[in-house]
Amino acid sequence: MTQPLFAGIITSLGGKHPGQAMGLNVFFLFTGFGLGSLVFGDVLRLGFGPALGAFATVEAAAALASVALFRSEIPPGTARNLSQKPQIT
Repeated sequence: MTQPLFAGIITSLGGKHPGQAMGLNVFFLFTGFGLGSLVFGDVLRLGFGPALGAFATVEAAAALASVALFRSEIPPGTARNLSQKPQIT
């Protein structure tokens, strides 16, 4: 699910070498697919329930880490208080 965002970031950083940027994108994408499958396959030996629980735990930790790490990535002019409702004029 992060691949379209990752592709957008890579291509915007690519500058004069968009082919190399997409090559980097594809390399990391398929490396992640391969390593993720390998690790999930090893955890699957414990059973489907524990493997699914481990996957959910890792994904929840990644989500919490992303909120903390990317909190400052708010476009200019956007309210910093996320609970604040936008005012329509």
